[in-house]
Amino acid sequence: MVTRRSHNKSRHGCSSCKQRRVKCDEQRPTCGHCTQRQTECVYNATGPYFFAGKNPRRPRAVRSCSTADQSLHELSTHQWDASLSHLPPADEQAISATLDMEQLQLVLQWIQHTHRFLARNEQTRKVWEIAVLEEGLKAPFLMHGILGVSALHLSCSNNSEQARWLSVAISHKNIALSMFSEQLSNIDQSNAKAMVGFAGLVVVFGLGSALTPGTDSGPSLGSLLEIFTLSRGVQTVVNEEFQFLLQSNFAPLFNATPPDVPTPEHLLNAFDYLIELNNQLGLECDNHDATSYKQSIDVLRDLSAFTLAQPTTMTLMGGWAIRLLPKFMDALIRHDPFALVVLAHFCGLLDMAHENWCVGPWGSVVLDEIHRLLPSEWKQRIKWPIEQVRRTQNIQSNGLILQT
Repeated sequence: MVTRRSHNKSRHGCSSCKQRRVKCDEQRPTCGHCTQRQTECVYNATGPYFFAGKNPRRPRAVRSCSTADQSLHELSTHQWDASLSHLPPADEQAISATLDMEQLQLVLQWIQHTHRFLARNEQTRKVWEIAVLEEGLKAPFLMHGILGVSALHLSCSNNSEQARWLSVAISHKNIALSMFSEQLSNIDQSNAKAMVGFAGLVVVFGLGSALTPGTDSGPSLGSLLEIFTLSRGVQTVVNEEFQFLLQSNFAPLFNATPPDVPTPEHLLNAFDYLIELNNQLGLECDNHDATSYKQSIDVLRDLSAFTLAQPTTMTLMGGWAIRLLPKFMDALIRHDPFALVVLAHFCGLLDMAHENWCVGPWGSVVLDEIHRLLPSEWKQRIKWPIEQVRRTQNIQSNGLILQT
């Protein structure tokens, strides 16, 4: 008696082999018979092909999870490998098995907290939160700047790891500045937004780094004037592609229309006093440039509305420095008494933003220094700034003594 050789039934063969009633080897995507006959090979099996050749499992009791969840749970590592075998091999150099958790933490810090202190309203907040971060994905120097400022923010607020985050901040800042400097002479539409974003971060870093515990220098008049110079550098970058920037998603940053907010009477009186004093000195002193001083006072008055609307905004800090005339900057560097009086009023407004982590005591500390530098007959002319600092902080600020 002839014994037939047993064989496994082909349950998942192609339609051509089934029609011809021959055993299909179930090779995918084309079986051996169809390859030899050069005919189209079509499989009608509805299940994934890595189940081919496996005995069907008995149906299980219905569970709460879905059928898809059950199937995924039952897949072995070998089956997953087989199902993905058609994918190209991985580039080992492009994939790191370890995530850089530190940088991810800094990006999260930026999104949740740090970007908010650069905004003056909801429109500019969205630019700093999303648009600037998107530019950072294309411009590494900007991304290093974002990470550096976020680390600096953490160093100012994290008592247990201040030294660590300060070190991280300085490292990112140094890398960013080196890359940024290389592009300063070649600003075009491809990098204009990234350059502007980074220039603003440099100002924030200049302010915040002076407030970090463990640093050698703190807020001072000289440091403030250096930051003014940095702020003016932002305008130089903006001018390169200003029209392009106005048409871009960065446009809200350049809308300098003062918000419609009521101005307290004591602040109105302070500006009136400065204008009257400027006019008086213009009549009495031949070398008093009343025109440049008036421009500085007018800009300060306009920008004060932004601080009144959003006290933590950086608009006053950067906006006033950008618009100052060179003659007024020279007067500040010379410590001209009236220039220092105007700057003292700026400090009074700046102190309203003391809750901003990178502003903090800058206003009150520099005001204290101005008070010490002014001749005795000029000290009475900064009455409003001193009272304003005391008003916002509700304390005696840095031992200032008001002499009237």
